[in-house]
Amino acid sequence: MFIPLDSDGYLINLADAEKVGPQWHPLIESLVDECRSRYQDLASVYIRGSVATGTAVWGRSDLDLIAVTYQEHAFDRVWIQEAADRTLSRHSTVVDIDLAITSATTILTDRKSGFFIKTQSALVYGEDFAPRIAPYRIDADAFSHLFNLELDLKTVRCAVDGTSETFARTLILRLVKRVLRAALELVAERQQAYTRDPGMCCDLFGKFYPEKVAAMRSILDLMSELTDPDDALESIESLIRWIATERSRLYPLELPKIAFIDDLGV
Repeated sequence: MFIPLDSDGYLINLADAEKVGPQWHPLIESLVDECRSRYQDLASVYIRGSVATGTAVWGRSDLDLIAVTYQEHAFDRVWIQEAADRTLSRHSTVVDIDLAITSATTILTDRKSGFFIKTQSALVYGEDFAPRIAPYRIDADAFSHLFNLELDLKTVRCAVDGTSETFARTLILRLVKRVLRAALELVAERQQAYTRDPGMCCDLFGKFYPEKVAAMRSILDLMSELTDPDDALESIESLIRWIATERSRLYPLELPKIAFIDDLGV
């Protein structure tokens, strides 16, 4: 779905804890408990994505959470994976859990990090920082994938070297989503439309770059037809190079900014 705008042109947050289906509650509660045990200064936990808007499909959708601490902490990928594994084992289910850790200072001072809290997240524990974050229009402030693609690609290439095929596929599919959302960000300001839905991203991109539609659709198809990780990365890299060139033309003064939410979990 497209995220709607209010009468002043600001993005409306469709996420609401009351929209979360009951099947997700045990997983969310377990992960909140994990965060409370690990971080004594835990301030908040948010959920985002389709689970937070009530559109998630059990067995297909990811569970995306953001833990906010009062102090800065090093990103502990090992603990995050262990916390996810413990949660899934307790509830005997298989769900892709994406848990990001950030600080209150980061989301209140970094516009690209605050974007996810303000426009796409629902509070499930603790203090709500969203009212303290200024609203967002559809402009470069709201874009993060577009400015991180090269680093994302490098991260994935390093991580898949020598890892299992299952883990490699997981990382590549996450990168695919980032490419599609970056493609949307190339045209979002001109179109004044914003979505995270991969298919909609591809369709909107095609209105402005019809000559690149076939290449973008081949990336979209990887979400259901990923067979060879090496071939997939080659196709993705070629498109990322083109996106980076076009991004520099459209946003020459916008410096790359690594938002906390864009960690690939590797």
